[in-house]
Amino acid sequence: MDTASLYRVRSTLLVILALYVSYQSLQWIYKAYLVRTHFRDIPSLPRHPIWGNLKNAGERLKPSLKRHPDYGFEEIWRELGEPGCFLVDLAPVEDRGFLVIAEPQHVEALVNSTEEFKYSLPKSNNYRVLKAVLGTESIITKEGAAWKAMRKRFNPSFQPRHIRSLTGSIVSRVEILVDRLQSLAKSGITFKMANYAQDLTTDIITQLTIAQDFNAQSTPEGHGEKSPTGFLTASRRLSEMVYDVGQGVGFHMIDPLRPLRSLFYESILDYKLTAIVKARISSTDATSEPKSITQLAVSGLFPDKALIRGCVDQIKTFLFAGQDTTATLIQWLCYEMSKASHSPHHATILSRLRQEHDAVFGPHPFSALQTLSSPATAESESILTSKLPYTTAFIKETLRLHPPAATVRAVPWEATFLSLPLPSHPISIAGLTIYPSPYLIQRNPNVWGPDAHLFNPARWLDDAYLARLPVGAYRPFERGPRSCIGQELAMLEGIVALVSVARGFVFEKVGLTGRAVVDGGEKEREVWSAHAVTSVPVDGMVMRVSMDEKAGFRC
Repeated sequence: MDTASLYRVRSTLLVILALYVSYQSLQWIYKAYLVRTHFRDIPSLPRHPIWGNLKNAGERLKPSLKRHPDYGFEEIWRELGEPGCFLVDLAPVEDRGFLVIAEPQHVEALVNSTEEFKYSLPKSNNYRVLKAVLGTESIITKEGAAWKAMRKRFNPSFQPRHIRSLTGSIVSRVEILVDRLQSLAKSGITFKMANYAQDLTTDIITQLTIAQDFNAQSTPEGHGEKSPTGFLTASRRLSEMVYDVGQGVGFHMIDPLRPLRSLFYESILDYKLTAIVKARISSTDATSEPKSITQLAVSGLFPDKALIRGCVDQIKTFLFAGQDTTATLIQWLCYEMSKASHSPHHATILSRLRQEHDAVFGPHPFSALQTLSSPATAESESILTSKLPYTTAFIKETLRLHPPAATVRAVPWEATFLSLPLPSHPISIAGLTIYPSPYLIQRNPNVWGPDAHLFNPARWLDDAYLARLPVGAYRPFERGPRSCIGQELAMLEGIVALVSVARGFVFEKVGLTGRAVVDGGEKEREVWSAHAVTSVPVDGMVMRVSMDEKAGFRC
């Protein structure tokens, strides 16, 4: 090819590239224009004609604040007069508006099935950052008929009756936690509850999903599956590498080694899980023990490559969702109990909680472990379903004030029937990213009353109060067809953990207690949530624990 021909080819390629860039730029400008003009009636902070809310919202969402974006959204919400929803205009960084919802009546039509969206609105593209953690076939990110088939396959494994049949397995892991807490009580050392809670939930979820005990609670750091190439290390490192969504763009996203490290840990996880799944699928174990979630889900199916790949990704999903979110719940349960030492209100709550446990399990502070470790019976079924109303209320109230996860949906630009009922007129929300913030909704005094900020489990036992709540006011597991498949398991883990530690231990928060300093000093800041894919306590919930006076004879 001569020089002239090469020049023509190069010129043609440059023209094509310029046209493509121009087309994409015009598309972005057009969509940004739509966000600026079409949604101007939705409450929002003052919007710059070019930068939108990048500056005034960005100041509240910047990573240096080391807090969950919900706190920034709460500040904006209050500044705007606590509207039912408000818009955050992030163009030119995003070509979509970001609609934050603070009242449940605006959410229900968006997360439930409609004529236009059979399985509710699709998930946002923000979930793409979770690919290494969840895989490409995850039930969290799949859409349409593929999601429906996957959900149908695993639904039987998460039915309440089957989940409760696994109680004995959960109790055996909680017993190890109790032993570890007793050792900590004897030593008096400070520790991060996050580490102990995550070890517990990891042991539970791996046993229940794949009948594999990785002994997270008894394995020292750096050894076994916690070694640099261990299964548990790979799982946790992958979670840590996910870019924070909603935390701005910064130099933390420029790391050429990050994709290589992510691929390394992803390969370890996939290799080990594939071997385990193949073994479980081909197992002919005919014991009377309850089947693992994986075995139940694939029963009767041919173990081809696609089935194995799908199972591996679901297990990664359950590991990620099951260990992180439930571990966060357990940390907040311990925190709310710890406040009994300095809050008369919380002391009354803890006393009532312990009285219920005494009435159901007997006076021995650890008697719940023995009662619930027995094979499933009508009595144990009754205990878990109807005899622990205040315990259940305590957990629900913890999830109300400290929701560990949320959903983000994307309304396609071509959507025609979805609109937002503003006081003046309905407005189409096609092209918006939707964030129903459980933190805002579940703390909204317009929804929950003037004591919305107060930890009050008794509200869940007041039928008249509950009847006045609008539909969808409580949504820690989201609602609609894509609600959390593991919510029954999470509640069961919370119940077993709470009845096992509430009477035997006294928890003390170390730092970030929210307590007033002695001698009229300033009030210490209370622990808050940071954003690490899910919502987690910012300090790992640093605590000390001691034995309750009544439990001292058991050490």
